[in-house]
Amino acid sequence: MPPDAPHDTKTRLLDAAESLLASQGIGNTSLRQITEKAGVNLALVKYHFDSKDGLVAATLQRRLEPINSIRIRLLEELEARHPHGPLPLDDILTALIQPVVDLGLGGGPLGRQFLKLFGRIFSEPAAAMNVMRQQMGPMIQRFDAAFARALPHLTDSDMGWRKMATLGVVQHSLLMLSMMDELPLHLRLPIKFLRGTPKPDVVLRQLVAFCSAGMQATLPPE
Repeated sequence: MPPDAPHDTKTRLLDAAESLLASQGIGNTSLRQITEKAGVNLALVKYHFDSKDGLVAATLQRRLEPINSIRIRLLEELEARHPHGPLPLDDILTALIQPVVDLGLGGGPLGRQFLKLFGRIFSEPAAAMNVMRQQMGPMIQRFDAAFARALPHLTDSDMGWRKMATLGVVQHSLLMLSMMDELPLHLRLPIKFLRGTPKPDVVLRQLVAFCSAGMQATLPPE
């Protein structure tokens, strides 16, 4: 494929955008910085993605789409094994968490870069969160229904709190682990007991166990 082929140019823009967005955030990254890093003309962003928002959306979609496809496949397999009654909560959490752990911690430098990008989205303006919601909406709906089957006794309010806390725990934990090798030793206080990044299966077991206990916790009386 020649170096100026459309597919190659589009990939270079996506690669450059992902690298810069992960290190600087969306608000601090300009289209000019992206095109300079990619070595392409600014007009090609409009040709391939229409705008910066379109490029950001495509950058997220490239990583989130395969993750969410695996999540839904794992959930469908779980539902097929349990066609009636409650679904096992730990298995739902495994289907939700395992794909991002496998990619983020088992995917080398690009995996860690994705985790940083994913983590940054949560501190960006609301517009960035809207992009994330569009990318993840169908998957979230499927898992919302699964959690309702697993914990039918929870009120909508309690379920909302627990899902928010669960996603926060997973996102923050994976972001910290993705930065492990970059942090000075004195800044690794929450994770100083770790000697290097743990294996994905260890991370998965810890996160599922913690989130499962939290989602099933009994609230103290008011």
